[in-house]
Amino acid sequence: MKEPITSIKPDSLIQTYDHLKQLIAEEKQVILYFSSRDCNVCHAIFPKLMSLVNDHPIKLVKINIDEHVEIAGQLLVFTVPTILMMYEGREILRESRFIDLQKVERTLFLIKDEIIQQE
Repeated sequence: MKEPITSIKPDSLIQTYDHLKQLIAEEKQVILYFSSRDCNVCHAIFPKLMSLVNDHPIKLVKINIDEHVEIAGQLLVFTVPTILMMYEGREILRESRFIDLQKVERTLFLIKDEIIQQE
């Protein structure tokens, strides 16, 4: 049986691409983190990403591409680690292999500023 995709904030079990599409449609902000069990870089970057996300109202979903090949294929993820940041259902950032965490952080702050201006 496939291991469910873990969601770091709050719990949500994603098993199929349709479930993921539904989550993206329901949530204003989502970060999809694609990794693999055998990827040492993935294991090193994930805690850093979690610490960036802690101060932001964004859902972080970790997806193992070994077990969820369909999801990776549908989103054109061919290497790990890959981060896809979604805002209002659209992809606004894609970082693969050599992740620029400062760029991720800047994008998180831009989203936060956008939300504050809308209020």
